Amino acid sequence: MNLVVDIGNTRAKAAVFVGDQIQKAWVVEKSTLEQSLLALRNQFPQIERALVSSVAEDARHLIGKSLKGISVMELSATTPLNFDSRYDDLTRLGADRKALVAAAVTKFSGKTVLVIDMGSCVTYDLVDANKMHHGGGISAGWSMRLKAMHEQTSRLPLLNSTEVVGVHDGSVMGTTTEAAMHRATFNGLVDEIDGAINRYRQEYPDLTVILTGGDAAVFSVRLKNGIFAHSNFLLEGLNALLQHNT
Repeated sequence: MNLVVDIGNTRAKAAVFVGDQIQKAWVVEKSTLEQSLLALRNQFPQIERALVSSVAEDARHLIGKSLKGISVMELSATTPLNFDSRYDDLTRLGADRKALVAAAVTKFSGKTVLVIDMGSCVTYDLVDANKMHHGGGISAGWSMRLKAMHEQTSRLPLLNSTEVVGVHDGSVMGTTTEAAMHRATFNGLVDEIDGAINRYRQEYPDLTVILTGGDAAVFSVRLKNGIFAHSNFLLEGLNALLQHNT
């Protein structure tokens, strides 16, 4: 039984796997991570191995003694991967992107896959049928765009992308400042992602597209291109890397 932990800027996600099947997945605040992991180990005493990925700080400090007694690996710049890459400096490819590509080559073996992760940033990563990662793109995510408009102007409000109503109807018109900001940024991202998928498909017609990340569910209902929305794709990638290194 495996445990994978993804520590982000404000929250942590974790999942317990038997083979490649998730038994439990959950999200907690970083401040309660050690206590949550202790409770999880009491619930699943069969856990033998763990992989921890952290974007910002020392993971050992955050997990404390919660994983004592099991084999723990940290995802680092030198962790062996289950794919090859044409990235100029693979040590600078983010841990989250590595995990997403690892999931793509595991879950969609023999296919060319574009993984789009809609988090703080929107990242695009393409891996071909021969498990070669070709790189991709990075742009500002929805919350980041709303925050930038507030911080770079004197009067536009700070809006929360999770408290939006009515942006799915396709209208471009906002009759308040808040609605105008929400609709323009939402529709702009829809057009960006649809356009990006079309450009990738010009070179790879049989492309499989995976949409994941915190904003994926909101945007998947409006995207024109055929996609697979997958909420736990990154966790599955971490598990694939753990299995690859076991």
